[in-house]
Amino acid sequence: MRKYLEIAKKSFQNNIVYRVDYFAGVINTLLMIFVNIAIWKAIYEEEEVLGGVQFKVVMTYIILGFLMQSIFMMEEYLIESKITSGLISSDLLKPLSFRINIFSYNIGALAFRVIMQLTPALIVSIVLFKLLSPFNLKSGILFCISAILGYLVLYSINFIVWLSSFWFYWTFSIVTIKDAVISIMSGALFPLWFLPEWLHTFTKITPFESIYFVPISIYLGLLPYDEIIFGIVKQVIWLALLTIVGHIVWKMATKKLVVQGG
Repeated sequence: MRKYLEIAKKSFQNNIVYRVDYFAGVINTLLMIFVNIAIWKAIYEEEEVLGGVQFKVVMTYIILGFLMQSIFMMEEYLIESKITSGLISSDLLKPLSFRINIFSYNIGALAFRVIMQLTPALIVSIVLFKLLSPFNLKSGILFCISAILGYLVLYSINFIVWLSSFWFYWTFSIVTIKDAVISIMSGALFPLWFLPEWLHTFTKITPFESIYFVPISIYLGLLPYDEIIFGIVKQVIWLALLTIVGHIVWKMATKKLVVQGG
């Protein structure tokens, strides 16, 4: 465990080195929030309520969506770079679990973004954009639990996609398609209740809804208690299923390994 904590710590420190990226990340998040609020203001025009949804609720949803996206960012091409450079062979020889190694690296980056990027962006969002507080204390606590599970579901999906680099040496197109699907079907860019009914229903049988839509809906108090519990249980089930799939794909990938360079 100590070795994996060291990997996470090193990842955290690596992010500190790139100070320009840090400031750019905070500014980019705030700009995206500002632009999207402006778009939704134009959609709502002067109305406070549209389709039964208050503007301030949509605004808080959008802000939370972009704040969560800013800290849920992951190193998409870490495994691919290790394969193309040949470093994967030395990594597999180390007395460490490669999968936990990759997870620890991303946890270190997550910790950096939560402390160094989320905190200032959250303060500005509360002061400048009037971000609403959680519906109540219980909603706030359950939101944190659901957001952590959402991150783990997203990581599990990403890990499976990243493993495709064992078969395809350049995974840019696959990662781009994956990101587009997640952005639309997870509720990252807009609330899912604005989707056509059939598409919204379809998202409920996919893991994508668990990433952003469920946690934010809990924060806003849009789900009754029994649906919150159901939503969190669904997140746990998806996490377990994706972990099993990831394990199977990993076993297949290591048998397919072809090292280039090194």
